[in-house]
This record gives sequence, C-alpha cells and structure tokens, in this order.
Amino acid sequence: MEPEFHTLGTFEFPADVQIIKGKLESEGIPVFLRDETTINSAPLISSAIGGVKLQVYTIDRERAQGIFNEIRNY
Repeated sequence: MEPEFHTLGTFEFPADVQIIKGKLESEGIPVFLRDETTINSAPLISSAIGGVKLQVYTIDRERAQGIFNEIRNY
C-alpha cells in the first residue's frame, strides 16, 4: 500500500516553512515539502502552482496539526 499524505498548509516561499518543518521533524514527524525545488528555481511562479505544500503522512496528521497550530499562533 502506498503511503498517503496530508497537506498541513501552503506557503509562498520555501523559507516561510522552515521553522515549522524543523519543529515537526524534531518531534519525530517526517515532513515533505512538495514543489519546494520548483519554487526555489523559479520563485515568481509560486502563486501559479499554489506555493510550497507542507505534507506529513496521514497517520501523523493529528499530532502534526496540533504542533502546526501552536506554531502558527506566534
């Protein structure tokens, strides 16, 4: 069975997601940044492709969402 992913949020630029990514990884949650390389190569197309998508495995969704919400409050 192929792993399923859940998108926690989208960000205009890869730098915007790094703090949340680091926190999730420090809590043992694998993180995937979809379209990060594309936007690093051509930042002006970020809006056209929907930005960088912060994704986690669906099995980690609830725990990751709680951490994500805590960080967003700041």
